[in-house]
Amino acid sequence: MTSTPSSTRPEKKATVTVRLATAEDANNEVVLGQIHSVINRAYRSEGGWTTEAHLVKEERISMNGLKQALVDKINPILLAFDSETHEALGTLQLEPAEFYPDFGVYSKDGYKCDYVEQLPKDKQILFGLFSVDPAQQSRGIGRKLVEAGLVYVKETLGRSQAIVYVIMQRPELVGWYKRLGFTDYGEKVPFPDAGLLKDDDIHFSVLRLAL
Repeated sequence: MTSTPSSTRPEKKATVTVRLATAEDANNEVVLGQIHSVINRAYRSEGGWTTEAHLVKEERISMNGLKQALVDKINPILLAFDSETHEALGTLQLEPAEFYPDFGVYSKDGYKCDYVEQLPKDKQILFGLFSVDPAQQSRGIGRKLVEAGLVYVKETLGRSQAIVYVIMQRPELVGWYKRLGFTDYGEKVPFPDAGLLKDDDIHFSVLRLAL
C-alpha cells in the first residue's frame, strides 16, 4: 500500500475543548479580553450567526459585568477554547429557572399561548449568553457548547428540562435549536429592556428540551 505524502494529507483541525469558567479566567486579563470580544462580536457585529446588531443597541455585556458573571456560582458559564492556541471561542451560561427574572406576558395584537409548562422551576435551566466567535464558525463550537451544557445540567445539576429564549426575528436560530431537539410550543415573552431595541416588536420565542 502506498502511503499518502504528508503534503497532500488534509490539514488536521484543532479540537475544541469545553470547561467551566473559573475565578482564574476572571482575573486573567488576556482570557477576559478574549471572552469579552467573542461575546460582543457575536451579538453586536454584523455577520455573526447569533448577531442582534440590527435589532438591539449597546454592547451585550460590559467588562465588569463579565468579570462578575465568570465567578457566579449560581449561574455558571461554560467556555469553549481552541485546544492548540488556547484562545476563547465561545460561551454558554447555565441559569436556574427559579432565579431567572420574569419578563412578563407577550400579548401584542391579542396573542395568547395555550401551552402551560407543568414542570417545577427548580427542574428547569435556561441557556443564556450563548456566543461563538464569528471568525470561527462552522467548527461545531455552538453544538459542542450546547451538548456539554445539556450533559452538565442533567448529570451535575439534576435538571430535567433545558430552555432557550431566541429572538423571534431570528428564525434561522430557532431552526438551529430545533435541529438539536428543542421544541417550540408557541410561547413568547417580551424583550426585557425596550429602550435598547431598534424595532417596536422584538420578543423572544421560548424553546424547551426534555433531558
